[in-house]
Amino acid sequence: MLRETIKRTRMYSGTTQASMAKEMFMSEAQYNRKENGQSKIELFEAKKMARLLELNENLIKKYWMADKIYEIMKDDRQLFYDALEIVDAHFDNYETCVELPSKNSSYSSLEERLQRRGRKKKKK
Repeated sequence: MLRETIKRTRMYSGTTQASMAKEMFMSEAQYNRKENGQSKIELFEAKKMARLLELNENLIKKYWMADKIYEIMKDDRQLFYDALEIVDAHFDNYETCVELPSKNSSYSSLEERLQRRGRKKKKK
């Protein structure tokens, strides 16, 4: 979604890939690969492209993030929704949130789970 937005806006504005590449301090071939999906667009590059093309930077950041999420989750839509639900439910304390295994878990207790995890690490 991001690259297509960048590409269409650039073409609509009459800006060439060569001039974008120059402003981005990269070769035209590098820019072409980014715009055509052969190379990833980094967030700082997306922000700069937005400024150069006079696009809303917040919208471009959303498209950048959407592309990242889609790339990871495109093969399992349900997993995407489940993961998004977890992030949404714990957004404010996501880094410190720990969900304990349910009673239906294959481990009888958290302690057993941690012990098994410790044994696996030692085997490596």
